[in-house]
Formats: sequence, C-alpha cells, structure tokens
Amino acid sequence: MSSKDLVLIDKLQVQGITGRDYWKRPTIQPLEVSISLQTDFKASSVSDDLKHSLNYAVISRNVLEFFEKNRGTNFKSFINVANRVSEVVLDEKRGGGNESKVVISGKKTEIKAKEIQAIVSRVKSNGVIQRPSTTNDLIAIKSLTVPTIIGVFTFERLQKQYVSLDLDISISHSDVDVYRIIEDVALYVENSNFKTVEALVECVSHVVLQFEHILQVVTRVEKPNAITFANGVGVQVTRTPKDFEGVPKIDVKELAKPLDYENSFNLPTQSTVIDTDTESQHTAYIAFGSNVGNQLQNINEAIVALNSIEGTDVLATSSLYESEPMYFLDQPKFINGVLKISTTSSPHMLLKHLKSIEYETLGRTKLKDNGPRSIDLDILLYDDLVLNEPDLVIPHMRMIERTFVLQPLCELIPPEQIHPVTAEPYHNHLKQLYASKVDQTKQKSNELSVHVPLQNKYFTRPTPRQLTFDLLGQSHRTYLMGILNTTPDSFSDGGVNAELDIALENALQMVKSGVDIIDIGGVSTRPGSIAPSAEEEWERVVPIVKAIRSHPDEDLKNVIISIDTYRASVASDSIEAGADIINDISGGLYDEKMFDVIAETGVPYILSHTRGTPDTMSKLNQYTANDDPDLVEYTRCQSNYNHDEDILLKAVARELCVQYEKAIDRGVKRWQIITDPGIGFAKDLKQNLALIRGTPLIKSYSNYNESTKRYNSLDGLPILVGPSRKKFIGTLTNEKIPAERVLTTGAVIMSCIGYQSDIVRVHDVEEMKKVLLIGDALYRDIV
Repeated sequence: MSSKDLVLIDKLQVQGITGRDYWKRPTIQPLEVSISLQTDFKASSVSDDLKHSLNYAVISRNVLEFFEKNRGTNFKSFINVANRVSEVVLDEKRGGGNESKVVISGKKTEIKAKEIQAIVSRVKSNGVIQRPSTTNDLIAIKSLTVPTIIGVFTFERLQKQYVSLDLDISISHSDVDVYRIIEDVALYVENSNFKTVEALVECVSHVVLQFEHILQVVTRVEKPNAITFANGVGVQVTRTPKDFEGVPKIDVKELAKPLDYENSFNLPTQSTVIDTDTESQHTAYIAFGSNVGNQLQNINEAIVALNSIEGTDVLATSSLYESEPMYFLDQPKFINGVLKISTTSSPHMLLKHLKSIEYETLGRTKLKDNGPRSIDLDILLYDDLVLNEPDLVIPHMRMIERTFVLQPLCELIPPEQIHPVTAEPYHNHLKQLYASKVDQTKQKSNELSVHVPLQNKYFTRPTPRQLTFDLLGQSHRTYLMGILNTTPDSFSDGGVNAELDIALENALQMVKSGVDIIDIGGVSTRPGSIAPSAEEEWERVVPIVKAIRSHPDEDLKNVIISIDTYRASVASDSIEAGADIINDISGGLYDEKMFDVIAETGVPYILSHTRGTPDTMSKLNQYTANDDPDLVEYTRCQSNYNHDEDILLKAVARELCVQYEKAIDRGVKRWQIITDPGIGFAKDLKQNLALIRGTPLIKSYSNYNESTKRYNSLDGLPILVGPSRKKFIGTLTNEKIPAERVLTTGAVIMSCIGYQSDIVRVHDVEEMKKVLLIGDALYRDIV
C-alpha cells in the first residue's frame, strides 16, 4: 500500500495469558495493545465520511471481544498474541485493514523487566496474512534491572549496583522463549564482574544470540547511578550471529539458584449513491410494527400487499417481537419484526409502495408522530446503498438505537454483515444496545418478548392468542404439553385413549391439572411400529379435535390443541377442525406437502429432528462435523461441550436448518416455527443427554452458506424437548416399564428447564406440572 496515512490505537487495555508469570504460572496478565493500520483516508477527509477510512472504535472493540472470548487461552508467547491480534485487525469482514503493525506490551509479566513487547508487522494479500519481506518480528525487553559488580573504581567494586538493559531482538520464528532469555541474561549479568559497560554489552549480546531463531539484537546497557545529576549513562550496540562466528560459546550455568518466573450515536450519513430505477433485482429489509387493531392480521395483510407489487417478493420473515413503545410512551405495546424482500423497485418507488400500503391498504391514520398505528413500514437496508435525502435515509437513521429493529434484523443477516456507514457489524450494534443503559424518557425498556401467534384460518377466536417467550432473559414460564395418544401401539400408553369418551375424560383431567397444550397423536413412532393408513390416523385424531372444540367445559373447549402427525392431509383436516399447532416428528421429511399446509393455514409448526424411519433411525446415530467449506457456523452459546457433544449438537442444528430453509422457501413464516431436537430419534443414550445439556447451543445456532448466500438461524426460535418416559431414562434407572418412569422423568424435566427448554412434552401432566412450578421458581424466578 503506497499511502502513508495511519489509523492509530494506542495502549488498549486488555488481559491475557502470555505463557507464564514470574512464578511460572499460566496467569492472566494485564496487557496493552497498540495498533497502527496503514490506509488512505484522503477520501474520508474530503467527504467527512467514516466509510472511506477504518473505524478505530470498531477495530478496538473487535480486539477487546477477542481477548474476552479467549480469556482462558494460554497463547504461550507475546509473539503468538501479536499474531492473533493481527488476524483480528486484518479481518476485512469485521472492518479491518490490509496492513498493520501490532505491539503487545506486558508490564506485570516479568519481575525484573519493566516491560516486554512483541512487535509484528503484517500485510494481507489475496486473503493471506504474511510478514512483509522488509521487516522482522521483534521482541523488546525494556528496563531489565539487575544488580552486578561493574566499574573501574575501587568503590564501585565494593558492592553491586543496578544496571538497566534494553534488548530489541529480531527473530525468524515465534518459538523464542523470552522468559529463558531474561533468565539467562539476568543470571549472567548478576554473576559477572566487568570493569566496563562496553564489555558487558558485548557479552550480553553474545548470550542472547546463542538462542535459536535470533537474527539480530540491539543491546543497550545503562548505569542509572553512575552520575549524580543524570538519569543514567550507557552504551548501545547492534549485533548479529555473524559477529560471534568463531568466538567460544558463553556457558551460562546456574551460578545461583534459578529464579522462578510469570454506547447510541448519530450517524454521519451522506448521499453517495444516485438513486435510479432499475429492472434488476435488489434485496431490501423492511421493518414493520403494529399496535392498533388485530396486529397479526395487519402484518399479514401488509405482506400480501407487498407480494402483489410487480417485481417484489417477500423472501423471509423474522420472528414477531412485542416491544414497549418508543418516544411517545403512552400507547399500547407494539408487535415488531423485519421482512427480507426482493424487488425491482427503486428505493423511492419502494417507499411510495410502502406508504400506499400503510395509508390506503391498511387505513393508517397519523394523529401524532411515533403514535399508535395499524402498520408502520420502514426501509432499513437496500443492497449496500447509502442514501441521505429529505424523504429517505438508507440505512435507516435510528435502526441502531432500536432493539425491536436490530433483534429481528439479526435473525435474517449473518454476524459479519457490516453497517455501510458505521463499518461495524449489525450484530455488534445489537450487543451494545443490550449492554447499554436504557433512556427511559424514550422507552421504558428495550427488552423484547417473542410471540408465536395461535392463528387458524378456519377457526377464528374473539381474542387473538399466542405463546409468549422471553428468549433473551429466559424469564417466561415453561409451557406444559400433555400427550394424548390414541394409538394402540405407543411405547408407553398404547390403547389408553382408543375410545372417544375416555380420551375426552383424560383430556379434561389434563386441563384441570394445568396443562397448556394437549398433543393428540394417532401414529406410533416407536421402533418397529407399523404405521396406520392416513384414513385410520384421521379416525383416531380428527373426531377428538371436534369433540374438544364442542365440549361443554369451557376450559377444555378452549385448550390449545397440537396434532402429532407427519401427514399433510391429517394436519390440514385437524386444523380445519380446530387444531392450533402441528407437531411433525419428521420435520417435513416424510410428507413434502406438509410445509404447504403450514404456510397456507398459518398455524405454529414444531420442526423436529430425526433421521430415517422408525425402523431405521436407531442405526443412524453417527454424527460428523461440518465438512462443507462454504458453510460457516455460529453460536452465541458460551458453554463448554466435549468434542463429540459439540459435533452432535451442531450436526442436529445444521440438519434442522436444512428443513427450516425448505419451510421458509415454501412460504412458512419464521414466527410459526418451534424447534425440537428429537430426543430418542436417531440418538443413543449419551446423545440424548447431550441434547438436553446442549439446548442453549441449538437455540443460538445459525449458519451462512458463502456459496448460496443463505443465512439460516435457529437463534430466537423457541424449543420443545420431549424426554417423557423414554428408553434412555429406563436404561439409566433400570425401569423397564415406561409407565414407572414418572419420578425419573420429573428429574429430567427439571434439567430441561435449567437448560432453557421452552416447552416440555410429557405423559404425566399432574406430576410434571408440579415439577414445572418448582423448576420455574428455581431457574426463572417465577413464584
């Protein structure tokens, strides 16, 4: 790079393990990081626009996050730390540059030396980071203070005086033990007996150059007390191994006992791109919000209207989030989200379409700025466009101060995607928002709750219902799903509910015991079971749904009904009869029409993980790590899992994402989806336990395919876990009869609550309701 412009970061305070401390312990030490990045900010100087330069705030934050993430990592050496920091600051996806100089400084690592530094220069070319051919890596030891006998005068030789040494060591390899160098130099100097510093500095240089991988040393020796009215006097030499060719090696032996070492801002948005009409496809992200009338209906009508615009398609939706109103506080809460669309409309034409939907299609009446509204539609992003005009600013000016915008947006864009103005990833902005203090004059709280609406196109209720989750703070109560099997061959309760009257009686008892959802199943999926025909399954399920919906007991009549089926036809007819949720153990693998039914009816859909069929799944429990070089995986989960568990959890999440993508492509909305890791389906005992422990990882998993440019995220989706009475419990407890596994199922359910399950599916409702009351009190402070 020919430019001499530099972006500088001086002495950023971090903590890390550089190998060992003075006492040879791998202890975290305070470090300072100084960075210079070569760039050309002439354009930025002219336009006063940050995007033409490198954002030192972003780079600093990236470095701080790196050290926080690697807090327990032993980097082994200062040079290794400098190399890792160089990778961070040269990561263009995260706002880095192409040429850097990094200085890592430790002032507490070595007792004898005031400071140790590692200085490395790196350039990035064609994606490869390397050292420039004109420079070498440098280790600098500053103010190594050692007592020694030195001087030509008699009084100088009566007692030791301190000398201070500075060593600038050029190296060819990172495998240089700086602590050993300090130890040998200190030991040699302390036990030496020179008359002149000139002799001392020469021999110290020789000692240093006896170590491998050292190209050159600049040695400075100073006598701080030699002259009263001076800070010190001394000498400096530069030496290479060639200077000591033929000179006998200095034998630095243990002359003494060895020493033991060791937040929201205004964006400088400027118009830099001419806004023109085009017939090519563009990707835009639209924020929506509603707090008047039937909010879900308003949102769905807006989506229909968007899809009716020529050249425009809604590609994906976020989850639905309930938020406190902002700016004007005295109004109802909002339901917010984000849409990803493809459009041929120009930004201004798209804005015109959005205003038409707001005011003409949905009859929005604007009585007050930021006041109540049936629908609000805002353009957040349009490709990588930066636009600042009186009627339209892109990116949206206030998006980075709103959790109700950034949270749903980050479900649709990968973590590396950078804001074109701030040069910082959107995901970072979201983290900063949650970490910052809320200005309660603008908004009471920036906390959000996820809504899974219980809509049914065939079955309208006077008041909309939904499942509500706090997936960020886990402060919501755990939902209880009770199992009502109508099959004669289920592994635990086959034949119990074969008669309609008995099934209704048991359903009523569940309701009285506090169930939230009744899951009706007409097909056994136990290994070796024979699936009934679709007609037989229909006879087992649909009449019960109709009977519940017409039952005289109001609580039973209005209970949330889930249908455990993998057949689209049974799902469709059950929904028409009044079912609220479809629980598909195949995750759409067994019936390709299932996603069409879910998209058409709008009901929530439990997307479960499985492999093979009930006959083959037990043999399909071998899971492997991601081997697709184009697929980048992410998780926010900080828990430590062993190697096999990590492979399993990410494999299950990855396979869930495959079906998730298919569902989205068939028109299913993200807010309809609940995940299920599939306890007992193509998993062995240890894998089932790992899935329960690993629920936080699955709930925060996402991936991005660099080839297809598709981002799929399970982050923000509620999860159901169903371990009730299953074989792995009986194996652990030697309970061979499933019905006897009530107490032990309760123990597992308690763990599910602690590991962030949102819904648990159980046989024994009355007993498990009590477990949930205790578990929610313990883990979620719900009393």
